[in-house]
Amino acid sequence: MSKLELLDLTRCSITSIDDYAFFGLKSLHTLILTGNPVMHWPPLTFSDLASLHRLVVVETSLTSLSQLSLAHLTLLKELHVGRNLFKSLYLPNYVSSLHVLDLRANQIADIKENDLENLRNINLSNFSLILSQNPIDHISPGAFRSVSLHMLHLKGCFSNADIMRSNLNAMSGLLVEKIVIGHYRISYMKLWFKSGHFEGLYGMDVNELTISGMHFDDNTLSLEFFKNLTSLRVIHTDLEVLWSEMAPSSLQKLEIKRSLLTGMPSGVISTLKELKEIRITETQKLTSFVHDIVVPNLELLDLSGNKLNMEKCCSLISDRAPNLQHLNLSYNTLIGISSVFLNMPHLLSLDLSHSQVITVGIHPVFELMHKLIYLDLSYTGCHFSIECSFCGLYSVEVLKVSKTKFSTNILASVFKNLTELRLLDMSSCELNYIPIETFADLKLLKTLDLSNNDLLELQESVLSPLLALTILNLSFNSFQSLSKETTTFIAQNLVKVDLSHNPYDCSCDQKIFLLWVQEQNTRGFKFSESLKCNTPEYLQGTQLIKVNLNCIMNIYLSLGGFLIAIAISGGMFHCYKKKYFHLCYLLQKYKTSNTEKEYDAFVIYSSLEEEWVKEQLVPKLEGGTPRFQLCLHYRDFIPGVPITTNIVNEGICRSRKALIILSQNFIESKWCSFEFEMVMSWQFLESQCGIIVILLEAVNMAHLKHMLELSKYLRKNTYLKWSDGYVERKIFWKRLREALQQGNETAKCARKLEDDDGE
Repeated sequence: MSKLELLDLTRCSITSIDDYAFFGLKSLHTLILTGNPVMHWPPLTFSDLASLHRLVVVETSLTSLSQLSLAHLTLLKELHVGRNLFKSLYLPNYVSSLHVLDLRANQIADIKENDLENLRNINLSNFSLILSQNPIDHISPGAFRSVSLHMLHLKGCFSNADIMRSNLNAMSGLLVEKIVIGHYRISYMKLWFKSGHFEGLYGMDVNELTISGMHFDDNTLSLEFFKNLTSLRVIHTDLEVLWSEMAPSSLQKLEIKRSLLTGMPSGVISTLKELKEIRITETQKLTSFVHDIVVPNLELLDLSGNKLNMEKCCSLISDRAPNLQHLNLSYNTLIGISSVFLNMPHLLSLDLSHSQVITVGIHPVFELMHKLIYLDLSYTGCHFSIECSFCGLYSVEVLKVSKTKFSTNILASVFKNLTELRLLDMSSCELNYIPIETFADLKLLKTLDLSNNDLLELQESVLSPLLALTILNLSFNSFQSLSKETTTFIAQNLVKVDLSHNPYDCSCDQKIFLLWVQEQNTRGFKFSESLKCNTPEYLQGTQLIKVNLNCIMNIYLSLGGFLIAIAISGGMFHCYKKKYFHLCYLLQKYKTSNTEKEYDAFVIYSSLEEEWVKEQLVPKLEGGTPRFQLCLHYRDFIPGVPITTNIVNEGICRSRKALIILSQNFIESKWCSFEFEMVMSWQFLESQCGIIVILLEAVNMAHLKHMLELSKYLRKNTYLKWSDGYVERKIFWKRLREALQQGNETAKCARKLEDDDGE
């Protein structure tokens, strides 16, 4: 208990507390006693609490601060005594060392001149006094004279405008950094904001004025006499028009929240040359922004939570706000990003989340935003279809793209230039496959969120480049388990991982993964309780850490499995014998009649890739050095003969090798699947290894599940990759020619003689 830092005794029906009740709690930082009807507070109640920083004594029937002996608590900074029975504001000496004194919702109606005597002529620039919801009827003139405060809250204190006016006049001489007046938004009492009601504020030295829950009439209050006013906040009001009289020229910060504005007050804003921050938020009627704002010193613009429709965003901002660093347009209707963004080179943060955003992902709109550190495009409907979607963002450390989409062909390279990235949120992006190269350049990434996707697997090679990764979220995907390599990476590198809400398979097939989960749990690695089995049915809903594995099969079960395997094999033979009988027959016939190979390779590809074959593959191989002869179905198949016969007789049997042009279209083609199965059968029957795979584009490996043989082949064999770079292509053709020549020395010699004769 000596190291306890927080003790919450809320509503424990405590009626009495003894001396030394908290003895020994020398490290206690926060003590909460809310809702306890304590009848007596002995003088030594809080002794030994040398480290106490925050004390909450709300709703305890206290009648004054003198009941609490707190003078010895030299580190106490926050005292919350709201909703008690205080009728006097008298403040003892120790209050001057506090940072926050919260007296809200007591019964203070009259503030006397000597109530604040202990605060006079003391520098209390860190002291905030909260008197909100006290029914203040009278303040003695001079009660706040020579008192210096950081903040004074007076929300819901005055029952009508006349009482407010007289009491504000009585507060003359107060020096306060921030003052909050008005009502809470749920108040049914109307307090009108009229000229003359705030004359008392002129006698105070105020830097920030917050007006909350008030009603405005046509005779708008003039604030031009506030010579030192630098910040104005208008919250929960029926303000429809911002008049120039309401905004002193000295303003540096302007906030209007939950008002009835219908258009951006560009004219008034443009007169305030000292403005550095503008926040106009959560105003449902604010739909238009049609005039320029001229604010040369503006650093922050927050227009979030409105209904703005800005098809040509930011042309009204960028030219006249050259020093803008932070822009928030989140939770609006429509934001159209254009090349104007290239005129915001000083922007550090940009938030467009939860607004419909157009053009991002289609055009490289961020190319000159080299200083941007924070970018939020979550829930914007963006579809990233170009590799240069994030070009130019060399300094970005936080990127959030939740609920957006990525074209499969750009995912491997779209993050390539984001070398400073620390946090990447790709949750809810409909991902079912992540290419190995996707995170290759994100060496500094610490947090990665891939939750709420449809991932079936996550290879260790995808994560291994992330040298700084410590937090990973894989929840709500389609993982049945994780590979041994991936779990090893997690255990060795991560501090926090969320694997919850996946359909885990708890059968003996996944015993290595299940044992890993249980082992990590015993070592203190915290897993969510939502890490549960989905299959088999009898374990559905069981937590993975509680699965009791017994994977030792007895002899009878093994024998039964063997018999079942024989039955299945027989069934498969019956189903497929017609399909492969013709192939075996033709191959055997071909072997007995002719063994000469006419072609170097039989090319298998989707008809949608024919242009690449004709323009790239054929000229390079048949027209290059050495020259190869390819078997192409559009040129070499015999007309009028069944396709399967052509595939076997003209393609497979007459070719030394098979060249597979793998693409997304190939995976989706039934004929390509059939041809590949024929080639695999030929490889088995001839005991040759004559298959060369060319990966023409990034493919979704999850879609290979129905092409089991191809999926297995890619896992066990190397393949060639078609790339865009000049050097990469030279290496590609060199490796392809070497692969075609392999195992055919006679052909190589013949070609060399032919080439020599030609010379």
